Amino acid sequence: MKAKHMSPLTRLKPMVAALLFSLVSLAVGPATLGASTEREAEGEHGERYEFHPNLLAAFVGVAVDDRRDNGLALGIEYEKRFSETFGVGGVAEYTFGDFDVWVFAVPFAYHMDRWKFYVAPGIEDSDHHGNEFLMRFGVEYGFEAGSWEVSPQLDVDIVDGDQVLVLGVAFGRGF
Repeated sequence: MKAKHMSPLTRLKPMVAALLFSLVSLAVGPATLGASTEREAEGEHGERYEFHPNLLAAFVGVAVDDRRDNGLALGIEYEKRFSETFGVGGVAEYTFGDFDVWVFAVPFAYHMDRWKFYVAPGIEDSDHHGNEFLMRFGVEYGFEAGSWEVSPQLDVDIVDGDQVLVLGVAFGRGF
């Protein structure tokens, strides 16, 4: 019986999920032990808002381009903020369409009040195109609802010379 060939990224998917879970577990630990993790910053108009050193979010959106067949995109995002302005995270996103596409990326984020700008190198994995390098550029605006955040976002993924527009909303919880 011939063994089925698995791509390297297919073997990496469980490891990426485990890494994201580990990052979230490490970040949640201090918050669940009663440590204060909320910080306040002053917005551009003098209003105060809280930012959290950690944010875990679910993403829902659409990918608009022939490459991903205008598919529904669902994902999970995590960000660790090291200061009011800088954070690093992880994204795992799945797009449904005529073919399935996984995106794994590491966003480097710059925050200006409630605005977030990021660049995220990563990998796009699909049965149709295989594994390809991806560069994501994005912007979002965070609306607060207590320790929850609702963030409309606009991303442009550049993959093998193609541009994919990803529009959506992230629903996150800061801790």
